[in-house]
Amino acid sequence: MQRRDFLLRSARLAGGVAGALLLPAWARADTIPVFPEYYTYAGFYPQIDPQHYQLQCGGLIAKPRNFALAELYQRSVLPEVRSFHCVTGWTVANVHWRGIRLADFLAELRPLDSARFVVFHSADGVYVDSLSLDQARAPGVILATHIAGQPLLRKGGFPLRLLVPQMYGYKSVKWVDRIDLLADRPEGTWERDGYPSNAYIKKGFSWSDLL
Repeated sequence: MQRRDFLLRSARLAGGVAGALLLPAWARADTIPVFPEYYTYAGFYPQIDPQHYQLQCGGLIAKPRNFALAELYQRSVLPEVRSFHCVTGWTVANVHWRGIRLADFLAELRPLDSARFVVFHSADGVYVDSLSLDQARAPGVILATHIAGQPLLRKGGFPLRLLVPQMYGYKSVKWVDRIDLLADRPEGTWERDGYPSNAYIKKGFSWSDLL
């Protein structure tokens, strides 16, 4: 029996919730949550070959670097239980993610003093968004590789997506294949349509407020 399955069975035998609380976060949710929608601005879900995937990192950092998926998976050890909020009005509560703390990843890239923004590009060739360095280093912001203990779904951003739990979902770029650190903030894909770049979750806010 695999270790993950053993832990899950042990939790059930140990008394349901009480036993489950002893497990790491990824082991407490073995079913991928259902999202009401899997949006794609480009109109398709990129088909990415994990064997050839590379995360390109450049801009104002000490030295441009590329990371293979195996390298990212080695770094992906941080469990995060965070709700996901869509600007259209729906929420998926207590999603079990696993990923790389973005603050740690940026420290490894060694940003230059002139760097002020982190820009995320999607493998769809269309979608782009950004965070300030302070926003990127906030608690809970991760480069996510897994959901409910399993690799991300293709339509959910496989193999790598940004997760910014403090903000609406359009800031959590899917299919990330390039990260640049820049001095100036480029206009994001949805920001060109009037959406705020600092998309902090607000009670009662909805998509229609921006139409």
